[in-house]
Amino acid sequence: MHPGRTTGKGPSTHTQIDQQPPRLLIVHIALPSWADICTNLCEALQNFFSLACSLMGPSRMSLFSLYMVQDQHECILPFVQVKGNFARLQTCISELRMLQREGCFRSQGASLRLAVEDGLQQFKQYSRHVTTRAALTYTSLE
Repeated sequence: MHPGRTTGKGPSTHTQIDQQPPRLLIVHIALPSWADICTNLCEALQNFFSLACSLMGPSRMSLFSLYMVQDQHECILPFVQVKGNFARLQTCISELRMLQREGCFRSQGASLRLAVEDGLQQFKQYSRHVTTRAALTYTSLE
C-alpha cells in the first residue's frame, strides 16, 4: 500500500482534519449575564487553546477569529493560525477578561448582525489573499 492512500471510500481522517473550516467566535457582552459567564468562558478558551496549540501532528483547527459585541462590534483577533500562536491567543483572552472589570454596555440589536457580516467579509478577504499564494482547502466558515 502506498503512503497517504486509504482503502475506504471516503476521505482519510488526515485529510478531514486538514480541511477543518476556520472558526469565528462572536462574544455578545450584555449586562448582566456577561459578568456571570466571563470568568468561565475565558478559562474554557484558555484551556482549549492550550490544548489545540500544543497537539502534535496536523492542526486540528486551522484559523480562528474573535469578535466582541457590546455597544458596537470590535474584532479582537483577526483570523490567525491556531497552531503556534498560543501567546497571541492568550493576549486576546486577557483582553476579554479585562472587560469584566471595565464594565460593559447594553448592545444595540444591529451590532451582532454587523459583527457577523464583518467576520464573513474578513474571511472572504483572507481567502482571496491565501489563494493567491497557495491552495485553499476550506471554503466555509463556522
